[in-house]
Amino acid sequence: MKIYPQQVICKHCDSLYTRKPVRPGEAAQCQRCRAVLYRGSWLSLEQWFALTVTAALFFIIANLFPVLEIQFHGQSQATTLAETAMALAHSYASPLAIPVALLIIVCPCLQILLLSWVLFHACRRKAAPGFAPTMRLLAGLAPWSMAEVALLSILIAAIKLSGLVSITTGPGTWALLGLCLLLPVINHQDFHPLWMLKTVKGKHG
Repeated sequence: MKIYPQQVICKHCDSLYTRKPVRPGEAAQCQRCRAVLYRGSWLSLEQWFALTVTAALFFIIANLFPVLEIQFHGQSQATTLAETAMALAHSYASPLAIPVALLIIVCPCLQILLLSWVLFHACRRKAAPGFAPTMRLLAGLAPWSMAEVALLSILIAAIKLSGLVSITTGPGTWALLGLCLLLPVINHQDFHPLWMLKTVKGKHG
C-alpha cells in the first residue's frame, strides 16, 4: 500500500489538498466547506512523548488509588475506577459493566500505550514496528475513550451523596482530572511528522 503523507483529504467533503506548512497554532482550512484540515503543532516530538508518559502516570494513579472515600457512622469505604466497574457487574446494571470498563479503562489505556510506542521510536527518528496498523487502531480508539465521562459521573455521585454521607475525593479523582486534561492534547496533535518518518523508512528500506 502506497502512502502519500503530503496529501490530505477533508473529512467532511472529501476534497484533496497538497499539505503545506503552517505555523504553530494556525490551521489549514478546506476551501470548499471551511472545515479544519490540520493544525500547526505547538509541541515537538519529545514534548509530545513527555506529555504522553505523564498521561500514563496519571492513568496508573487513577486506577490504583481511590477516586472517592465515603464515611458513614464511623465506617469508611473507598473505591477505585476498577472497583466501580466490578460493582456494576454485581448490580441490576450488570450489562453496563463491560462497556463502562472498556470506555473508561481499556480504551484510554490502549491509546496511551500505543501512542507511547509510536512516539518512543519517533523520538529516535524512526518509525515504530507495526506503525501503520498501530495508527489505524489509534484512530479507531479515539471516539471510544471517555475518561471525562468517568470524571463527570464521579462528581455527580459525590454531589448527590454529599447530603447523606461524608464524601472525600481521593488521589484517583485528581489523577483522572489530569488525565482528562492531557488526553485531548496528546490525541489531537498533528500526526503528519510520524507518517513522514514511516515514508523515509520505506524509501531507505
